[in-house]
Amino acid sequence: MEPGPLYYENFGHNAIIIEDRLDLSRPATSYNFGYFDFESKGFLQNFIFGKMQYMGLALDAERDIEAYLKAGRTVWVDELNLSSEQVEKLELILRRETAPPKDVYAYDYFRNNCSTRVRDALNEAFGGALERGLSNRSHGFTYRSLGNAHALSTPWQYLGIHAGLGPSTDRPLSIYQESFIPAALKLALDGLKIPDANGALQPVFSYQQVYGDALKRPALPPAKDLRWWFLLAGLLIAIVIAAGFRFRGIGWLRRLAAVSAVLSSLALGLSGCLLVFLMTATDHQDAFYNLNVLLFCPLALGLAWQLRTSARANWQSASSWISQFMLISVAVCALLKTLPAVKQVNLEWWLLVAPIVLALRFATARVRRNF
Repeated sequence: MEPGPLYYENFGHNAIIIEDRLDLSRPATSYNFGYFDFESKGFLQNFIFGKMQYMGLALDAERDIEAYLKAGRTVWVDELNLSSEQVEKLELILRRETAPPKDVYAYDYFRNNCSTRVRDALNEAFGGALERGLSNRSHGFTYRSLGNAHALSTPWQYLGIHAGLGPSTDRPLSIYQESFIPAALKLALDGLKIPDANGALQPVFSYQQVYGDALKRPALPPAKDLRWWFLLAGLLIAIVIAAGFRFRGIGWLRRLAAVSAVLSSLALGLSGCLLVFLMTATDHQDAFYNLNVLLFCPLALGLAWQLRTSARANWQSASSWISQFMLISVAVCALLKTLPAVKQVNLEWWLLVAPIVLALRFATARVRRNF
């Protein structure tokens, strides 16, 4: 199923259908591993702390497909080239995975989701042939690059993924690992041949049918280079802040600069607090050791408070210290990225934040000088 209009549908979906063509009275079953319940007890808390629970369900296949088509989503139906023994094995696997207690599983965005459950069931039915055939090749994509590319249509989701992911998501993936994206799994299986019982190579798929408008998005969309846009945004904000605190006699410019400085400090501080929370208090393992915490400094919240008030001299001194610390932290981040062992992709964020922090340092210096 191709991506849909809702943010949690940006990555697409898939399922396995078992159809008994010798007994047409038996309805086809869709084994679908993408269900969660917003109304379940503790859903929001589990989501925040990285303890999401998803469900695998056995559904009426016709109704399942119809639901996606009604939502305007294209559905690709690929018939698997399986022997009768492999079909029986696959059905047993799927029944096992959709029956208690295995029907509820610990969800992981990259390693245990609706697509990897389908992939792993197929791999088991094929006797491990999928993993053998797909693990020794790579397109060079990473969890971050694929996540960013699929979330780009929803800006807040893209920004959250890109800022929140740590260095563990920047290692090149095998094609087998890429298949956490449903369309990537389909693309990988489209061109794969595996040995049958006699050792002869045969394609995984024997037949294909498309319902709806085919391929609205590429299976593996290329990551867009947004570095210059991030830099432009950072420079514009920095220029407004610096100009307003330099030419304080221009009332509208001074007020615009003050608002920009406060909002920028708030954004940096709150983002930093969120990153610290993700790294220290949750099970979101892919957020650990995130270099962005050096850019999004939690202490910026104190700077925001200082910039919006007529503070005493001791607060002026504190704000100057905070802005100095933030500037050093940004410089340390740049130095760390020169080390071969540091692989995190966050240049966009550095290009955005560095000019703003430099402008905030200039602003606090001007305020202290004029106090």
